[in-house]
Amino acid sequence: MKITRADATAAVALPSLISGAALLADLQYGDHAAVVEFISAAAAGKLSLVSFAKKWPQPLSWGAAAATAAFTQAGITGAVGGMPAAYAWLVSVLLAGAARGVYRHHTRHDQIKLDMEQVRLNTALIRQQMAHRTLVQKTTPEPVQSGPDLTGRTVEETRLRTVVHELFAAELPGCTVERTRTGWTAVLDLPVNLDRAKLRAAWPKVASGMGVGGEFVLEDGALTNQLIARFIDGDPLTAVVPYQRQTAARFTDPILLGVDRFLNPVRIELAYSHTLVAGSSKFGKSTLVRSIVLQLADRPDIVVYGCDLKPGAPEMTPMLPILQDLAQTPEQAHAFLDWLKAELGERGEILAAAGDQEWDPVKHGRPALWAVFDELAELVRQADVGEWKKDPASKKLESLLALARFAGIHLVAATQQPSRKVFGGTTDARGNYSVRISTRMADRDHRRFIFGTTPGWEPGDLDAPGKFLLQSPDHQQPAPYKGMWLTKDEFTAEVARIGADTVKAPVGKRLILPVAGATNQEKVRAALVKYGNCTRRELEAATGLGEKQVLDAARALGPDVERCADTQTWRIVPSEAWEAQAVAG
Repeated sequence: MKITRADATAAVALPSLISGAALLADLQYGDHAAVVEFISAAAAGKLSLVSFAKKWPQPLSWGAAAATAAFTQAGITGAVGGMPAAYAWLVSVLLAGAARGVYRHHTRHDQIKLDMEQVRLNTALIRQQMAHRTLVQKTTPEPVQSGPDLTGRTVEETRLRTVVHELFAAELPGCTVERTRTGWTAVLDLPVNLDRAKLRAAWPKVASGMGVGGEFVLEDGALTNQLIARFIDGDPLTAVVPYQRQTAARFTDPILLGVDRFLNPVRIELAYSHTLVAGSSKFGKSTLVRSIVLQLADRPDIVVYGCDLKPGAPEMTPMLPILQDLAQTPEQAHAFLDWLKAELGERGEILAAAGDQEWDPVKHGRPALWAVFDELAELVRQADVGEWKKDPASKKLESLLALARFAGIHLVAATQQPSRKVFGGTTDARGNYSVRISTRMADRDHRRFIFGTTPGWEPGDLDAPGKFLLQSPDHQQPAPYKGMWLTKDEFTAEVARIGADTVKAPVGKRLILPVAGATNQEKVRAALVKYGNCTRRELEAATGLGEKQVLDAARALGPDVERCADTQTWRIVPSEAWEAQAVAG
């Protein structure tokens, strides 16, 4: 408690005022004034005691006490005067100050008590309100649900829940919808009264009830009561898929073909498999073959050979820098097939000696081999007739299809006209192609020569160039894909890049195809121009001549042709102009 200046002034001023008044009364009335003052003091004291006892208002109680002290002091002043009066005044001042202080203390203490009481009352009120609300919640009945809650987090989820409930009177315990680049995907958790097979069978009704324009792809979820519905909005395969250069270290690494309907990369494993690529002209078959060949030739443990009997070999001639060799005539095609058969025999002996069943380039010392035949129908037309009728190329090819995979020899055959004749008079040979790719086919009947009679595999339904169907051990469901678009400039640049690092087979281990020429000497020269240094046996294979004929022709070409004693091979002697050009290059 703090005594203010006003409190001190009041404590001094009141006794002083009364003392002054008492002196004036003594001068006027004498001793009678003191008697009156003592009587007043006694009356005020009585009032103060009663007020304190009966707890009357504090101002009255303390005011009466102050008046008692003042009238007592006044009476003393009037009766005795002098020093007793001064002493009485001092006592009165002290009593008035004490009374003022006690009054302020009680007033402040009472206010604090009132504030605390107010806080207590407010706290009690809040607790009462909380108890009332709890009581209301416990006693008020929950509203009656008129039906299942079919509201989802997205519009698609709400529609799915609603349609399933309307069709099957079942409520999905779980339905998660996520947006994708091509639409959205829903994972449906099915109740016990709704079988997954039943929902699959009735999905056309579900799709109709959804009221969306697009295609649904259904897949089984990880759990037995889960069904995954992938919605494709429009046709994502209308856009061009740009070519992407691929790098791989092993022949077993998959090949990138393009994208699927969800714009995910589509890769296919070609190792230990033969591949059939079919499609009508202008629908992307050749681009697919080029993409496959580029990726194969760019791997260090693979060599690629070609066979294209169309005049000028238009599809495969641009690939010569990355090919080990290219057969372009019926004679060369038969020589190529015979060489593949001989290579198969040698590799079989290597595997048998090692006790292995599959070819490994690192372990067995020779690279994996891919033989690419562009237009299979043309091979049959030209190499199955005339002098080769008794030993047709189609039969040699059929034998390789059945036996060559284990030895790391793979065949890729492309055709625009799949038919029984193309497959050697029987469609059984088609079964040896475990990877089958088809762009659009103009004749719908051709589908059975590629994919068989299983429903859904309809290359005739493909509506744009670049789209294709793919069937392999990893792709058993019919679905359209889009191949990468390889421009002419990109193709030329990739051939130049890969060709610079392509290592040709060594002398004595390479394929030697027959060369053309009217005379023996012309044949020998053509072989040396094409293959460079050749052994006598290689010249015999290239010219179709006997040992004496080859040696006579080679010696007759001297001095332009000579035999190198160090390498035991025949070669064309470089001219000075050629040497100058080589140095400048």
